[in-house]
Amino acid sequence: MTPGLLRVDLHIHSCYSEDGNGTPKEIVKSVRKKGLNGIAITDHNTVKGSLKALRFRSDDFVVIPGEEVSTLNGHLLVYGIKDDLPKGKSIEETVEIAIDEGGVPVVPHVYRLFSGIKKRNLLKIRKHVGAMEVFNSCSWKRVNKRMSKLAKRFGFGGTGGSDAHSPEYAGYAYTLINTTDLSLDSILTEIEKGRTWGVGQCLPLKVKKDRAVLAVKQFFQRGFKKI
Repeated sequence: MTPGLLRVDLHIHSCYSEDGNGTPKEIVKSVRKKGLNGIAITDHNTVKGSLKALRFRSDDFVVIPGEEVSTLNGHLLVYGIKDDLPKGKSIEETVEIAIDEGGVPVVPHVYRLFSGIKKRNLLKIRKHVGAMEVFNSCSWKRVNKRMSKLAKRFGFGGTGGSDAHSPEYAGYAYTLINTTDLSLDSILTEIEKGRTWGVGQCLPLKVKKDRAVLAVKQFFQRGFKKI
């Protein structure tokens, strides 16, 4: 790790996501063991997990509150909020609401089939978002390269997150933040200004396959409704 760079996993799901497991405490413990400087728990359409995790922050470990919001066009990560944002609205309206609530929006896994907002929608919110996810541990290596290329092409900052749904894989990917200041405001400013980048490693193939099977099963259980 380059001196002066913080490493923070900005995309983790806990037991407060219907497709996740592991308590915020277990996630913090796992990530600290990997030597990272912090996390953001971003459960689907709820900040409950991230607010629970706040009790485990310390002088040397930052916890960023947030959630992954389901919009009409795909998912959106929002950091720095304390209340749930409404789901089911357009990506443009969701970004506007997030900013009005003092949040910092970031676009995750832009190319993902059912939950990525895709390039056309990314460009609609280009002026209002400083960063997009460029490394997601659940994505394939070639897809992460494609996301990185897109971010650089359009001048976005980059973030990295494991997108882990169990504690053992939290911290597989992370965001490099060029500061030694662990304050929430400082980190959110760096993300908002597009001065971060994402790196990491992909999840093992078996884990990806197991998650894909579970996702299909839960899709049927929800009555063919996406998260």
